[in-house]
Formats: sequence, structure tokens, C-alpha cells
Amino acid sequence: MSYDLANDAANTSGPRLPGISPNNLRRVRKVALGLTAIVVVVLALWWARGAYTDWLWFDRLGLGSVFTKILFLKTWLFIGGTLVAGSTLCINLLVSVRYSQGPNIRNLGADTSRLIWASTAGVAGLAVLIGSPIFGALAAGRWETFLLYFNKVSFGVTDPQFGLDVSFYVVTLRMLHFIQGWFMGLFIASIVASLLLYAAVYALRGVKPVVAPRMLKHVAILGALLMVSIALGHVLDVYELVFSGNGAVFGATYADVHARIPALWLMTAIASLAAIGFVISNYYGGLRLMAGAFSLWLIVVVLANFVYPGLYQRFQVEPDEFTLEAPYIERNLEATRNAYGLDKFSEVRFQAKSELDPQILAEDRPTLDNLRLWDLQPLLDAYNQLQFIELYYNFPNMDSDRYLIDGELRQVLLAAREIDSANLPADAQNWVNRKLQYTHGYGVAMSPAMGFSPGEGRPEYLLQDIPIKGDIPLNRPELYYGETPASFAIVDTAMREVDPQPEYQNYQGDGGVPLNSSWRRFLYAWQFGDINIFLSDQVSADSKILYHRRIADRVGTIAPFLRLDPDPYPVLDEGGKLWWLQDAYTYTDRYPYSTRLDLTGDHGPLNYIRNSVKAVIDAYNGGVQFYVMEPDEPLIKMYRRAFPDIFQDLAEMPADLRGHLRYPLLQFSSQSQMYLRYHVTDPLVFFNQAEQWAIPLESRFGKRGVQVTPTYLLLELPGEETEEFVLTLPFTLAAQKKNLVGWLAARSDGDNYGQMLSFQMPGNPQVDGPSQVEARIENDQSISQQFTLWEGAGSQIVRGQLLVIPVADTIIYVEPLYLQSEVLAFPELKKVILADAGNVVMADSMQEGLAMLWGASPVTESIADRVAGNLSQGEEGLTQGLKELERIDEAVTGLGEALDDLRDALERLRETIGGASQ
Repeated sequence: MSYDLANDAANTSGPRLPGISPNNLRRVRKVALGLTAIVVVVLALWWARGAYTDWLWFDRLGLGSVFTKILFLKTWLFIGGTLVAGSTLCINLLVSVRYSQGPNIRNLGADTSRLIWASTAGVAGLAVLIGSPIFGALAAGRWETFLLYFNKVSFGVTDPQFGLDVSFYVVTLRMLHFIQGWFMGLFIASIVASLLLYAAVYALRGVKPVVAPRMLKHVAILGALLMVSIALGHVLDVYELVFSGNGAVFGATYADVHARIPALWLMTAIASLAAIGFVISNYYGGLRLMAGAFSLWLIVVVLANFVYPGLYQRFQVEPDEFTLEAPYIERNLEATRNAYGLDKFSEVRFQAKSELDPQILAEDRPTLDNLRLWDLQPLLDAYNQLQFIELYYNFPNMDSDRYLIDGELRQVLLAAREIDSANLPADAQNWVNRKLQYTHGYGVAMSPAMGFSPGEGRPEYLLQDIPIKGDIPLNRPELYYGETPASFAIVDTAMREVDPQPEYQNYQGDGGVPLNSSWRRFLYAWQFGDINIFLSDQVSADSKILYHRRIADRVGTIAPFLRLDPDPYPVLDEGGKLWWLQDAYTYTDRYPYSTRLDLTGDHGPLNYIRNSVKAVIDAYNGGVQFYVMEPDEPLIKMYRRAFPDIFQDLAEMPADLRGHLRYPLLQFSSQSQMYLRYHVTDPLVFFNQAEQWAIPLESRFGKRGVQVTPTYLLLELPGEETEEFVLTLPFTLAAQKKNLVGWLAARSDGDNYGQMLSFQMPGNPQVDGPSQVEARIENDQSISQQFTLWEGAGSQIVRGQLLVIPVADTIIYVEPLYLQSEVLAFPELKKVILADAGNVVMADSMQEGLAMLWGASPVTESIADRVAGNLSQGEEGLTQGLKELERIDEAVTGLGEALDDLRDALERLRETIGGASQ
């Protein structure tokens, strides 16, 4: 570059700024270059350190090729984006420097002028060095978008508006939008940087800003490029209308198709004309033509994009909305039901009877013997009081599963006993304890879902205590990986790890990255900001560092493109080894016409979801295996093409782990939320919202109006002959009348896995919903009196989840009742409340409650109250009581302990009657 310093050369003897000399100028340049080089080297080393340690971690898991593929793609996107952005910014800033030169009005010395121009060029170069990596990082951050494009497969479904395959919207359109937005941002940055540089140079020269012809040409070209990128954005926005939320349903509706699409094409044309106007302004019109062209585009955007469609909707569509929108409602219904898998639901008409059949009850013993009485949170609180054993253990979560116990399939609740060094006393919170000794959790505790001790109300156990006792073998109880967000740990050190087994000889697994050199120890000390990793004499060449130990973090690091279920759960295989099962989903929010659903989490909303993957994690070694549940799902096919080393077929999963697969909560919750409206397939009924459902409310854990949550149950579904593990949720009407209208069940066992059954209740006879049953419980005189007695000083009633149980051809409601201290979360299961269509009873056990429910009168009196009333009426009353108890005896034949208790009562009553007769 040549600088026009003729005037400055003639004034070399003119005034100079203090300290300005050629030597000083060279020193400034050297310092600037040196500082820049240091920054570049530090950033490069920081990146290299992270890349190397990440590669070590992936390679240890046998997934080094996965890391290198992602790194390769990210690197090239970063380099390409940086070079394109750097070249664009550099050219524009250098042009700005050159076009802003002129006479030195301040008559400073030549050295000073040279310093000014050199400094200006230096600032421009610094702006390029800072700005271009930002654009490169933005490109690298979209590596998944490009990965899917390079491995794209067809969905086999075309959108009804443009006739394009869904993959165009999920993959191609997203990539095109990013490229368009990236270049538009680059052109805006170039314009802003160039104008700022022009202003800065004019200020240094001491002249007022003037739009010189060369400057006008420069700005005109940048403006034209910006308007071209905007025009391309309008073209892409035409196809984005399949995700519109402006009409009666999600997707392009009548006003979108007939008003917004023409408006977008008009904006495209105006933006293109504006780009031509920017080019012409260099020869005619100058800034006025630029401003006019840009203003015209702004006016058209406001009118065509906002005003016109709104008026069209109000005056053209709303007067005859359903007639015009009906085809688009059909599109939305079909797309949403397909995207969430609602079209695969099997709808079953369930005609519930109002009375319980005692013979049916006796035959449905598996369901009744496995009804879950323990809620997850109360049992978790009880575990953390009774089973933590040592101060540094904790149960972070409770899970539901099923196991074969003594040859019978039983529902169990279990929790992993994980390490929690934060619970150590303050004086024990040292680095050696936290990182070298307290490294792992120990085993699980397991309880039958309905088992509790009489009187005390404490859980029964299938696995308990340390050493672990129980009927299920557990040969490798150590948990180095779990749900707790634990930091890194270093194993195989000179320090003995804390473990309940006296003979435990530290970690013997193959997990973790070996710290077999000072170089690795230095790198990990740098990565974790912990110099003790490098300095500690307890760390040897045999030591390993374990990190990414939280299940969600571990799986998410390997496969960040999958959405993870919030509830991984532990599984004990037949060999007594502990594993974690983590459900993972392929998902998108770009399925045309499918309604979006906002969920909590870092991944944002979605409108398509599939439980395509089950991840299995070794709780001891940390190995991760990904098994594909839906091999024909398009997104997982793309990821399998990209990462063939990650995924395996489901058939390769060990059989004893496959027996513990369960339908996942996140997908079920997504489907049930959408099913509230999209169980309807008729457009007119959908438009009128005449049959919209709701998730019912209940009283739970001391709160009223709590939404019922999905529940895992082991039961015999109506029409089936064996019990199975299902995920269930009831539905009520969305109107004020809260009758039960539906009951959704997701099957989890064997070949039935993934089948969805929607049991739908007829309107006549009506079946009470959970809210109505809760009201009946609170209105029952004997139960409300008992509530009042228990709500004394120092204790509180905790009402558990109200379960809706189909037993043969009727519905039973079951609600556990806990007592808990006001100062300590230590609940005890004291009572069980049961209800059917007409009766509500409270009993000490499930068996007793069923007997009472069958024997209860229509006004919900308890057996004890009625027998007491009969006894007070003399011989006639005693005879009546005898007949009633005989009927109860017949009803509860085969119901275990309740049968024995009732027979004893019957015998005592006979003796009483015999004595009275004499």
C-alpha cells in the first residue's frame, strides 16, 4: 500500500508529537507484533491442550474416530469462516484506509503523519484479527448442521404446500439460512467497521467528514451486497412459512399462503431493486438514491410483512375462518400426529362398570399385589434417612423398574447410593479426601413398590444396608459414574480409596485416562485449574483421572446431537453388575406443519421426537454403548452414516438389560401433552375445541392443584392376560366438569415395547376424574376427621399421588397417605385410601382396603362403623351383620391377610350371636 504523504514530506521540519521518531515507531510496531504473537500462541496452546485431552478421553472409550471427525469438521469450518471473514474485512478496511487519505491539515511532521497512518492500519488489522475468528467460531459452532447436510437422507414425507421432502426443512433450509445470515452479518460488520474507520481517519486529519466519490463507491458496493443477502433471506422466508404460528394452527395457513407469500416475493423484488439502486447511486443520485432505496425497502417490509397480512386475516379470513382454514387444519393434524407418533396410538373403548366384581378382583391378583404405594419422593426421603449408612453417601434420585423375584415379576423402586463428598465435615474438605479417597458410591437400595412395615410405615427392602443384604446378587457395587454432578477423581494412587469393604484394593477397572507422564499431569492441571494434579506425590504413573462422570454429561459429550431424557436409571444385570440406562432422542423443531412444544432444558422447543437410542453406561468402568431402537428413523440414519463407530443394533444389547428397557418419560410427556388436543382427527371438532382434554389435578405432597404426572405401574391391561410394565397417565375434560375421559398407557415389555394404548371412556356412565375423587376423599366424614386428628403439633399429613388403576372392567383409585415431621423429611406410610365409582375407604393395607371397598355402603361408611351400628340394634342387627360379613367373606376369597382377618371377625361375631341367643 502506498500512502500519499507528499505534503508531510514537505513538512519534515514541522512540529512533531513528543517522543515520535522512526526508532520509536519501529519499537511500537515490534511491541504490537510481539503482543499479537503472544496472544495467538496462548490461544493456540489453549485450543491444542483442550483438543489433546479430549482426544485422550474419547480414545480411552474407543471412540477416537468420533472426536477426530467432529474436530476435523469444526476446524475446517473455523478456518474457512475465518479466512472468508478475514479477507472480506481486511479488503474493506484497507480500502477505507486508502480512500480516507488526504492532506495533513494539522501540518504535523512527516514522522507523525506516518505514525497516524501506520496506527490506523494497525487498528484495522487488529479489527480483522478480532472479528474474523468470531465469524469462524460461528461457522464452527454449526458443525452439526453441515454434518447432517453431508449425510442427508430422505424422510419419505413431503410437505403439502411446496411438495418438498421434510429433509429439506430439517437439514437444507437450516443450512441455507445460516449461510445467508452469516454473510448478512459479515456485510453489516464490514459497513460498520468501514464507516467507523472513515470517521476515525477524518478526525485524525482534522477535517469534517466528507463523502468522497471513492468512499461513496465503497459504501455503495457493500450496501448492494447487503441488500442481495436480504433478498435471499426473503426467498428463504417463503419456505419458513411452514413453521408459521400466525394462523388458526401451526404452519402456513390461509393468510400465510395468500397474503404473506406474495408479500415476501414483493419484498424480495424490492430488496433486489434496492441493491441495483445502491450500484446506480455510484453514478447517479449518490447518497440520496441509497437512502431512498433502503427507505423504500423498509416501508415495504412494514406494510407487506405486518400491515397487509394482518388486515387480510381480519377482513378476509376471520368472517369465514373455518371454511378457509379447514385444509390447513388437516395439514396440521396429519403432520403433528405423525411427528409425535400419535398416529400409531391404538384407541380402545373402555366401558367402565360402577361396581367391583369380587371374582375379578381375586383373578387380578398380580395387579393388586404390585400396586405402587410408595411415591418416589417420600421413599427417597426415607432412604436418605435410613439407608445412606455413611455421611458421604447420598441417594440423589429414585427410579422405578421391574425384576423377577422368586420367579414372579414385581415392580420395585430403587436408588443408587452415590458419593457426595460435600457432606463431609468442613475440616475434612481437603483435596486428598475429595479427589483421591472419596471417589465412588456403593451399590443400590431396592424396595417392593407396595411393601411397608405395619405400624411403623417404613419401606421393606429387597436390597439394603452395607454390606449389602438381599435376595438379588450384587457383585460389583462400586459406582464411579452416576447421576450426581461429581467433579474429577484420581484413582490408583498411593492413597487408599474409602470403601465399605475392608479388602477393597482401589480401582481395578479400565476407565479413566492414564496419568502416565508429567506432561499429561501438567495438561490436566491446566484443564481443571488444579495444580495439585501436577504437584501431588500421591499421583503415580499408574494413576488414572476420571472425569465426565455424570451420566448426562458423559453421554452428551460423546453425542451432543442427541437430546437426553432427564431420568437415567440404574439396572442390575443377572451377573450382579450395575449399569445405567439413558434414553436419548433424535429431535427437531423444523418438521413442517407440526405444532411446536416448549420443554424445559438446553435444547429448546421441538415439534418432532423419537426415542431412537438407548445408551448403556458401565457404572464401574464408564464404558458407553449406544443401541439404536428405531433404525428406520431418518435422523438416526443420518447420524449413523456420519458416526458408524458409535451406534449398534438393539439385538447386540445383552438380553438381561433389554428386559429392563422402559418407555421414556420425556417422549411420553411430549406425546401426552400433544394428545390433549390431537386425539381429535376431525378438523371441525378440532377447530371448535369441543373435545379438548386436560391433564387432571390432584392434592399431593401438601399442595393442592398439582398436575398428575406419568407413572410407571406393573399391571394387567384390560383385555390382556399377563401383567406388564407400563407408563400411564389419565385424562379429563378441559372444561369445568372433570370426568375421566381417557387413560394412556405406554407398553415396555418384549415385542410390545413402544405400543401406545389410549383407553377412552364413554360419556355414559360418567367416570369420576382424579380431581373429583380428591374432593370425595376430603368430603368423607370419617377420613376428614382422621386428617384433623393427625394434623397435630409437630406432624403433617403428606398425601401421595392418586393412582388411576384399571382392574378388569372397572376403575380403582389408590392414594397412599404418609405422616411426616414438620422439621425432618422422614415420611412413614400409614394408610391407603381407595375409591371406586361410589365408595371411598381408608385402610391400613391394600388388602384390607379392597375388602372394605367391596363391603362399603353407597354412602361410604366404613365396615367398622356399620358393624358397630348393627351391634347396637340387638339380635336383628347382629343377624344382619352376620349376613354382611358372610358376603364380604365371599367377596375377598383369595385376598391374603385380609381374608384371614375377616374370617376371624366372622367367627367372633358368630360366637357373640350364639351367646346372645342363649
